[in-house]
Amino acid sequence: MSFTHDLKLPTYDDLKCPVVNVSSPALRAGSFHLAKYCDLQFKEFMLCRQEEQDPRKCLNEGKDVSLCAIDFFRKVRDTCNDTFTTFWTCLDNARDGEMSFNYCKEEQKAFELCAKNKMNLERPEPGYFSMVRMHDSKRPVPSDPFRIGSLERHPPKLDV
Repeated sequence: MSFTHDLKLPTYDDLKCPVVNVSSPALRAGSFHLAKYCDLQFKEFMLCRQEEQDPRKCLNEGKDVSLCAIDFFRKVRDTCNDTFTTFWTCLDNARDGEMSFNYCKEEQKAFELCAKNKMNLERPEPGYFSMVRMHDSKRPVPSDPFRIGSLERHPPKLDV
C-alpha cells in the first residue's frame, strides 16, 4: 500500500491515552466481568471499526474502552482486591502456564460472589456474548458503512 502527502495521520496528542496496566492473569481473571461492565464501550468501538474501516476515525471510542477498563479494575481493587488477587494468582500459578479456570474454581467463585455483592455485577451467563444484542449508537451512520457501493447490480436500461 502506498501513501501520499494527502494522508492525515493523528498527532501524538491524539494518540495519548492512559494504559490499562494489568497483567495477563489479572486481565483473564476479570475478563467476563470487564466485558459486561464495559459492554457499551466495546460495542461502540467495534461498530465504529466495522463501519468506518479506518482506525483513525475510532480513536475516541478506543480511548473510551481504555478508560472504562481502567475504571473497572480500580473498582475491583477498591471493593474485591483480596478475592481478585487470590483468583488471578491462582490462574498465574496454574500448571504449565495455561491459566485455566479449571484449577481455580473456588477462587473464581469467591471473586464472583464479591463482585455480585459489592459491585452489583454478575458474571454473564454462558452464551451471553454470542447472543444478538442491539446497540443504539450516538454516532452518525456513515454514508456507505459496509463499503458495498451501489445496491444496483446492473446499470439501468436506457430507452433509445
